[in-house]
Amino acid sequence: MAALSQGFALALAGLLVSAGAPKLWRPGHVAGALRRVFGPRGSTSALRRHGRLLGAWELLLAAAVVHVGGRVTGVALAVTFAGFLGFVVVAVRRGSSCGCWASLTEGPAGGAELARTAVLAAAAGYVAGTGWPRGVSVAALGWAGALLAVMVLAAVAGGRIAPVRSAGVARRLARRAAPTRRGRLLARLAFLAGFVHIGTDAEQARLRRALDATQRTATQRTVTRAAGQKARA
Repeated sequence: MAALSQGFALALAGLLVSAGAPKLWRPGHVAGALRRVFGPRGSTSALRRHGRLLGAWELLLAAAVVHVGGRVTGVALAVTFAGFLGFVVVAVRRGSSCGCWASLTEGPAGGAELARTAVLAAAAGYVAGTGWPRGVSVAALGWAGALLAVMVLAAVAGGRIAPVRSAGVARRLARRAAPTRRGRLLARLAFLAGFVHIGTDAEQARLRRALDATQRTATQRTVTRAAGQKARA
């Protein structure tokens, strides 16, 4: 399956170029993403330098994938995309933007970004394990297109299965829940019941209504149970 690994390598190299060039042009975007995910660590100028260094690394790695190849390049490719995946995981957990592919994703990272990066990390791992021949073939171009298509489908599916989770909305819903284990569970269920991207007032209101409904049901059951115990007494 030399064409398969070659196609994956070409697709990953193309994505590295598309991600690295904007970082050299607009390092401030990377600085903002780092600050949102990791907090106020380092000066803005230092973070901008980190952004430029990351962009330069991505471009150099893309050139090495196309023109050099080899085990060392493959390992560097796999480690780089594994690092991207780890960064997205942290961004999702903190409800912040991952800054993925420059300005294409300014909102909080969610299942779409996570699924997309996981597919690319898996492809990089496959390429690192199997190796790939240098050059370009028609079959390799076909596999490159297939990987990009799978990446898009994974992003769409990930966005539906695990939509963006706004930490702020989750905290507000949790404060409205009863201070019991059942109340906290109901708050989480109400949050998941929305099954939508948390980005508009209408969607947030929908989740609050869902939580209110679950709370009313729990309260009615408590009142009914208390009345029954009182009647038996």
